[in-house]
Amino acid sequence: MKTMIYRKNIIGKAFVVLIISCLLLIPGYTFAQTPDVSNDLTPHRPAYIQGKQDLVDVQVPRLLSPAHPLPPIRANVDIVELLQQTDESLILGYLENLTSFGPRVTGTEACNQSAQYLYQTFQDMGLSVRFHNYTDSTVSGSNVEATLYGSDSTNIFIICGHYDTVAPSPGADDDGSGVAAVLAAAEIMRNYEFYHTIRFVCFSGEEQGLIGSYHYAQDAYSNNETIIAVLNADMIGFALSSSDGSRGKIYENDASEWIVSYTQDISELYDEYIGIELIPQGESWGSDHYYFWQYGYDAVFYHEYNFNDYYHSAEDTIEHMNITYSTRFTRLLLATLAEMALQPRPVLKVSSLTGGLGITSVVTNVGEVNASAVNVTITVTGGVFGRLDVSSTDEVDVLAPQNSLQSKAKLFRIGNIQIGVTARASNADHVTKHATGFLLGPFVLKLVITP
Repeated sequence: MKTMIYRKNIIGKAFVVLIISCLLLIPGYTFAQTPDVSNDLTPHRPAYIQGKQDLVDVQVPRLLSPAHPLPPIRANVDIVELLQQTDESLILGYLENLTSFGPRVTGTEACNQSAQYLYQTFQDMGLSVRFHNYTDSTVSGSNVEATLYGSDSTNIFIICGHYDTVAPSPGADDDGSGVAAVLAAAEIMRNYEFYHTIRFVCFSGEEQGLIGSYHYAQDAYSNNETIIAVLNADMIGFALSSSDGSRGKIYENDASEWIVSYTQDISELYDEYIGIELIPQGESWGSDHYYFWQYGYDAVFYHEYNFNDYYHSAEDTIEHMNITYSTRFTRLLLATLAEMALQPRPVLKVSSLTGGLGITSVVTNVGEVNASAVNVTITVTGGVFGRLDVSSTDEVDVLAPQNSLQSKAKLFRIGNIQIGVTARASNADHVTKHATGFLLGPFVLKLVITP
């Protein structure tokens, strides 16, 4: 009898396993899984929302993508000088000041006092500072932005972190570590001149659903700002072992993969001061980089390798951080940001567009460094019955500063025409110029430049 019952139990269990297996094979059927986390491997996420479905769905055309800075091929003594100034006492001092306010929930007095501290600290550095205030249906708050203007460029590079916390937490690692990195970068870089503009931004409203960064990215998009890269640091200070302390995570979308490669190159070039291997993780919606993606900007999210055991708790304190690791991670961000902001780029300009026997354009590199893989394309459409459609392209491997490339398009038709000239380079923003004219045989008459 016992043997029969045992066999029946075995048969019954096998039947249950079979049914479950079949259900799991049905497309779309899963257990213990929600749509908002299925493609997100990081447990890091805002505390006061249920999931990604609670975030704003942004649908906007992508802004014109500017050229990326080229990765460095050798260490720069100026960058080494910056890294040598980034020490543990600097990071620890900012962490102690920030955590002294206690939990910094957006909308509370402690959070407002923290914002005032950040504002005053940036102002004491001699930077241009402002509150970026926002009002949302959930909460109102302020982001704090400090700007170090570029010597000859309006292109913007951003380093950021969030200064708000959850209710019970002093937020040493989440995200005092990221804010300390932002403050340290500002303190050190303010004494140097950079070609491009740098912004040091501290967000609030992150734990309520990335609210501060949503409004910030939205306003940047509305103002047509040229943000080249956003370096978001969120929890970069927890490492229990030397193995954890030698690695870090980075989250990226397809458009931002170049920042991953760039940072990895920086890590190798300055390994003596950084000593962190950066491991790509793919996409994540769980921090302030996300809405920059939504508005078409390139951004990455830097994160500690071993997730903090004290996340979103009263025990997220300095005592549970690894300040050495946090300092080295800060150096990684600082070196990446500084290399990007130092680098001048070629600037192409359509300096001349004339008619006569065909169309002649002159493109000049008015920047300070060589333009690489330059090509200039002249397109002409129109003519009688609109049947004219001509394109002519000229290329050159290198266009030195103040040098020009002349291109010519030969035509033979009659009628009104529309002319476009586009100049591109692998390391410069592309430029265009448009004109109208009248084509009489091979001659272009009445050429007029249009906006």
